[in-house]
Amino acid sequence: MIWLFSRPRPVLPPALAARCNALALEPVRDQALDGSWVVVDVETGGLDPRADPLLAIGAVRVAGLAIDMVPSCEVYLRQREATATDNILLHGITTGQQLNAQEPAAALLDWLSFAGGQPRLAYHAAFDRMALARASEACLGLKERATWLDLAVLAPLLVKDGPGFDRPLDDWLAHFRIPVYQRHGALSDAYATAQLWLALLPAARAHKLTRLRQLDRFSRQAHWFRSSQS
Repeated sequence: MIWLFSRPRPVLPPALAARCNALALEPVRDQALDGSWVVVDVETGGLDPRADPLLAIGAVRVAGLAIDMVPSCEVYLRQREATATDNILLHGITTGQQLNAQEPAAALLDWLSFAGGQPRLAYHAAFDRMALARASEACLGLKERATWLDLAVLAPLLVKDGPGFDRPLDDWLAHFRIPVYQRHGALSDAYATAQLWLALLPAARAHKLTRLRQLDRFSRQAHWFRSSQS
């Protein structure tokens, strides 16, 4: 099951409760590189995913060598109060958008319905995963069990002459000469991350990594590799 009830479930309207119950799908634990992946990015009200509010989720699907933008997922979560002005300048989500966005439970269900049991890809995935897990538990009482891969870890493991570890996404986009038309929105950043994933696929195949489980094991080498380089 993807979802476990990690705490007493919040009381939801009947329609949302029915959607929540319908999310009990089997997660994908292994698939080929040309399978379907969900690439996701989030915007939050600060730099701490354990404490700062989740403002927006953007996601696209990738299958084979194509990014599928129709459908895509872009949802904004309604806030009780808007974030500080300095924060708004970073994420671009205005006070009005924050206060008049979608009910958080409904927005999260839109995201979870879009993603299903497919493996998630993100850049600095721990941040996105934590923000989404915290919001899902608080608003829906659900704990996600899907598989995540972090392209910020995989990229330097696969491409030794690239920018390296602990580099921003823009450095990797520049390395592969991926044109950037828009950045720093959840959906646009998810799309940029999906482009990076496509650029990394030849390097994965060159390492004879052709399946999700292989990539997951390979990414776990990051701690050893980084220690050996220090």
